[in-house]
Amino acid sequence: MENKVKTLYHGSQHKITDGVIHVKPAHTNHMQTETTAVFATSDFAHAKNYACMRLIAEGWKSPRTSDTLYVQKLKQDISGKKAYIYELDSDGFNRDVDGSYYSLTDKPIKRVVEIDVMQEIKEGRIKIYVLKDGLNCPLDRGDIWNELVNNKDNFELYKPDSKNLNMTVLTQMKDLSFNK
Repeated sequence: MENKVKTLYHGSQHKITDGVIHVKPAHTNHMQTETTAVFATSDFAHAKNYACMRLIAEGWKSPRTSDTLYVQKLKQDISGKKAYIYELDSDGFNRDVDGSYYSLTDKPIKRVVEIDVMQEIKEGRIKIYVLKDGLNCPLDRGDIWNELVNNKDNFELYKPDSKNLNMTVLTQMKDLSFNK
């Protein structure tokens, strides 16, 4: 008999203020048609990746491990973005064939974890690999995207330059010292 998990997580880029995750249409990995449900996972890191990738990526995006995302292109306005992980009670959820969970009814939120996306990236808790310049993948060609993702050489690790401000200040201080 399978052990039933007690807590599930729903990752979102939207702040929910009414205390309830409402069912919505979405595609699952193995279904061709949309299913109207609340989707969740027993893996906090997976929920976090899902929520964050929607905020930072344009075009194709794929979570690869608990701390890595592969994206076609980064959005320009990542700083200050917040992702949300909603903790849910597992009662009323069914397990899907791919290991995720779904409920056909709205679910109350037990707890909310707010994630500062840029802070997660800067501190290395999420690694973002961006498709190198010159490579592209049309949005209707998942087969090409999967081929690209299978070769890490097609991507560059995104490193936000947190030193820019410090370097600017140092440069200005250095320039001031020469003007004396």
